Amino acid sequence: MSSLAIGIDLGTTFSAVAHVNQHGVPEILPNTHGDRITPSIILFEGDDIVIGIEAQRNAVAYPEQVVQFVKRHMGDNDFHFFYRGKNWNAVELSSLILRDLKKGAEARLRKTVKQAVVTVPAYFGDKERRATIAAGEMAGLEVLKIINEPTAAAVAYGINHLGSERRCLVFDLGGGTFDVTIIIIEGNSIRVRSTAGDHQLGGKDWDDRLIKHLADKFKKEYNMDPLEDALATHELRGRCVSAKLTLTMRPEVKIDFRYKGRPLRTTVTREEFEGLTADLLARTEEMTRYALQEANFSIDDIDTVLLVGGSTRMPMVRKRIREMFNREPSTEINPDECVALGAALTAALTAAHQQGQKPPVDVSTHDVSGHSLGMVAYKDGNLSNTHIIKRNTPIPCERKKEHFTTTHPGQSMIDLWLLQGERKDPLACNELGHFEFYGIPARPAGQSQISITYRYNENGIVEVEATDMMTGKLLSHRLSADRYTLKDLKKNKIPAHIAVIVDCSGSMYGEPMEAARIAIRRFTDQLLKPNRTMAIFAHPGAAKPVVVTSNPNDVYPILGNLIPIGDSAIQRALMLARKALKDRGGIYIIVSDGKVENEEPIRKECERIRKFGGRVFTIGVGPAVEKDFLLQLCATPKDYFDAYEAVDISHALVNIVTDIS
Repeated sequence: MSSLAIGIDLGTTFSAVAHVNQHGVPEILPNTHGDRITPSIILFEGDDIVIGIEAQRNAVAYPEQVVQFVKRHMGDNDFHFFYRGKNWNAVELSSLILRDLKKGAEARLRKTVKQAVVTVPAYFGDKERRATIAAGEMAGLEVLKIINEPTAAAVAYGINHLGSERRCLVFDLGGGTFDVTIIIIEGNSIRVRSTAGDHQLGGKDWDDRLIKHLADKFKKEYNMDPLEDALATHELRGRCVSAKLTLTMRPEVKIDFRYKGRPLRTTVTREEFEGLTADLLARTEEMTRYALQEANFSIDDIDTVLLVGGSTRMPMVRKRIREMFNREPSTEINPDECVALGAALTAALTAAHQQGQKPPVDVSTHDVSGHSLGMVAYKDGNLSNTHIIKRNTPIPCERKKEHFTTTHPGQSMIDLWLLQGERKDPLACNELGHFEFYGIPARPAGQSQISITYRYNENGIVEVEATDMMTGKLLSHRLSADRYTLKDLKKNKIPAHIAVIVDCSGSMYGEPMEAARIAIRRFTDQLLKPNRTMAIFAHPGAAKPVVVTSNPNDVYPILGNLIPIGDSAIQRALMLARKALKDRGGIYIIVSDGKVENEEPIRKECERIRKFGGRVFTIGVGPAVEKDFLLQLCATPKDYFDAYEAVDISHALVNIVTDIS
């Protein structure tokens, strides 16, 4: 079989697949049941996994084996569905749906499907987009592109209007998400002007209001809550979804529900249902007006209102659109299918360009960023979200900032917190990650200049890179392993990972070792807190294994077992410390008299620690310190301390941690 690219509308409640046929026309591919859309529902039945209509039919009978509305949890690492000893996350569950859609398309086309364009809500953030791509790849697909659902719908609509000039508002209310997007069609170009929305607002919320309304009625009559029972909840949801669909065609619906032998027979009118959900509809109007404002358009500037998503069939939605725009919305294309059709066209175009072939149609699309991209910065003593790329900026795009400098001598790493969101308060935004850029050459404070490039790629995914401006080299980066939050940062509760390397050579015997032992104990009592971890490293001078801890009681036994004996093994202790901190930035404090047999391996180990963002301090102890060697281990002379008495060492250690914090 030959291979082709398909378009997939991966929906919250229903999904659809389409391809471009030999005539260059996009068409829906019905599933194995002959249905043009597939319920996004998964049933786990023994060793079998069932997707779609059969899973939907069994949802009431086996509620604990059925999972749905997975799309609302994309990018949420805390969401899991547990079945038979395994936790399934949203990416794995979505991949099951995508794999089933892929299999159905292959059966229809009798061709292998390896590539796809998958749609996402325009308001999906970076985490949700990355999760969608990961799900596609897990399903055995090369995800050619992620395209926003309103843009895909506009492609399906605009393909019949190329050559004209019109301004289109796409009102996309699906089963679980809402987007409103302003699009300009000019010639063969489809360009997004602005977008707004909420990926936690959709038809499910209308269902939930009706479910709660009936549950409250039942509870009032029988003093029992059916929502406490999973089986009853699934049955009630089915009745309410059916009632909602009936209310799109009739002014009222009768609902008959039974729980624990108690019946509830009631009638719900369309007017009553609209009253229960009036605030949800108001939210869509508010976001529609905001999108118009962002595009600098008035209502009169819009030529066409395109309805997308099955929830737009509700009479209240169409009535509100008519009232707002004083015209009928477009009904040219099926609201359930237009997103998949647009995705199929985009897939055919992208695949053709990739393979150097002539595309089936001459059309180009230009999207925008759905969220502002920013970074955490200190302003007037407070944390603030500083916008780098503003929302509704055409993508792909990038911005470069060159104002970053090092703040302490020998600094080899800088931190960067990335955010998505419009609010100035970082805690009100979506945190993308805490990044560490490392490998900055050791220089005096303020001498290193770092340029950071922020980028939205064509999939709306964030990319970031940093360059040392003095050398022109890209810096390596990683996600920080520190488990502290922006709240901790705001409250100045930043953790410090401290490794104390104690020289246990024979020259440290007696007064120098005792002074070091007492000082480190004092230091432990003063500074070891829940947000600071510490470990003592000495080889072979510590009889007990090293423990990275924030509990002083774990440190005391190690201090008591420090035994000065034989040659210095500082290099071995440094290596153990680096491995314990997993090549991460931290504070490495060497307590020694500087008298060692082999200096070079120790110097190289300190260089490696600094390369990965660590900072090395040395404290000289004893009456005859080899200060020159200990200075060589530091990036700057300011990181060396003399200490002849226990109190001096204690003060030195306190000053080090205070300086770092």
